[in-house]
Amino acid sequence: MEKLIISNEAYEEFKDFLQKNNVESNNIRIAMAQGGCGGPTFGVCVGEVIEGDLVEKVNDINFIINENIYNEYGVFTLLSTEENDGLGMTIRPLIEPIGGGCAGCSGCH
Repeated sequence: MEKLIISNEAYEEFKDFLQKNNVESNNIRIAMAQGGCGGPTFGVCVGEVIEGDLVEKVNDINFIINENIYNEYGVFTLLSTEENDGLGMTIRPLIEPIGGGCAGCSGCH
């Protein structure tokens, strides 16, 4: 069962990012951050495998994702800067989160 789609270009850029930032761990967690009006966003951090996690090994990196997040959002895609139209690396779920809508905050104005 595929949990992550990553091109060779995106892998090399991500690996270079880890090396430049002195990240020695090969255990990288795909994590959900609390969202605002647009709903949750996703990022990565160093982490260890715990109960309820799924692991996708890509070359020498273990990408870890909580099974509940995977079940809700599906396969994730890690895009290189070029694949993301020059806007930097990003990670996107197959099933886009539904935004919360604007509740009157002034953050967008």
